[in-house]
Amino acid sequence: MPALFWVSAGLFLSSWMMYPLLLAVLSPVFRKYGEAWPDPEEWPDVSVLIAARNEQDVIAARIENLLDQDYAGRVQVLVGSDSSDDGTDGIVAGYSSRGVILHRSGRRIGKPMMMRELVELASGSVLVFTDADTVFAVDTLTQLVRPYARPEVGCVDGSRRNSLDGETCESVYWRYEKAVKSLCSRMGAVLGATGAVFSIRRDLYRPVSPRRGDDFELAVMARIQGYDCVFNPRAVAMEPSPDDSRQYRRLVRIVSWMVVSCLLLMYRSLRNGRLAVFVQLLVHKLLRWFSGVFLIAATVFSGLLYGSAPYGAVFLLLCIFHAAAAMGYLLRGRMPSKLLFPYYFWLMNGAAIDGILRALTRNPVETWERRKGGSH
Repeated sequence: MPALFWVSAGLFLSSWMMYPLLLAVLSPVFRKYGEAWPDPEEWPDVSVLIAARNEQDVIAARIENLLDQDYAGRVQVLVGSDSSDDGTDGIVAGYSSRGVILHRSGRRIGKPMMMRELVELASGSVLVFTDADTVFAVDTLTQLVRPYARPEVGCVDGSRRNSLDGETCESVYWRYEKAVKSLCSRMGAVLGATGAVFSIRRDLYRPVSPRRGDDFELAVMARIQGYDCVFNPRAVAMEPSPDDSRQYRRLVRIVSWMVVSCLLLMYRSLRNGRLAVFVQLLVHKLLRWFSGVFLIAATVFSGLLYGSAPYGAVFLLLCIFHAAAAMGYLLRGRMPSKLLFPYYFWLMNGAAIDGILRALTRNPVETWERRKGGSH
């Protein structure tokens, strides 16, 4: 029984504590990149790709924001309408005289497939991926391209910020994830990318199968091909965070899709001799998605060992944490955000468990609907 407790506790801590501590030790030793990036000798053509589903309220502002970017090279904007049945298509078509391309699917195909079809129409040597309800800072395209002055860089991840007042589970998690990304970026070892704001070299676009091609897979595939993936916090995108119920459904969709991606990428990492990428995928992704299960197991085993030190103290602390999560759920509109971390933790990890179960039952969530507050 003690062994079962320490295994479950160790697996939980490996992704949340041991992994970032290891990065903090290794990043100064294997540092390749700093905070500043030089300008390339020639700014490449850029193709910006947006998958849209019923985005009539935001799509015009999104296009204007992209056309107004302060970028020295040529910018091509492509919008893929995933069988939109509102005014999205007409609004996008109205920008055709300014070079914006509308690509419509007559049936629902989901975001990954829509992005794949847009790539086939893209002419730029750098692909930029973003969402319809995102707003770039005026120099975000420049910041997403600048690191390519280093030929070994294959993918650039940007910084998504919450444009709404208040704090949600996503904003709490993002601060932690941003710190991890910064450590990885120094070594060119960022794992995955932010769907709202990232770029990749066109010739590195390699979905792991004809039906796939999301932000997570594309960034990792660039690493597997021997290129670096970096994080540029100056490439800023503002995006509304959905409320907690919509965020839960969004996380279920993401995990249900990414579990299969992770396993496929782990296999490709081993086959291509990228052991570091394999370990990152295992610890930072797969074990993290199961961290809720590991924490429940640690609670149960410490409870069964309650009469022995230090298990009794651990059991009480874990029970307090779970009780705080329940209290956060009941009082989330009246409690300070800092006290809501246990609730946020279980909201996200409950969604991860739900997504894993959907993946295991071969029922992933592949399509998305437009809702007030964001289309995710």
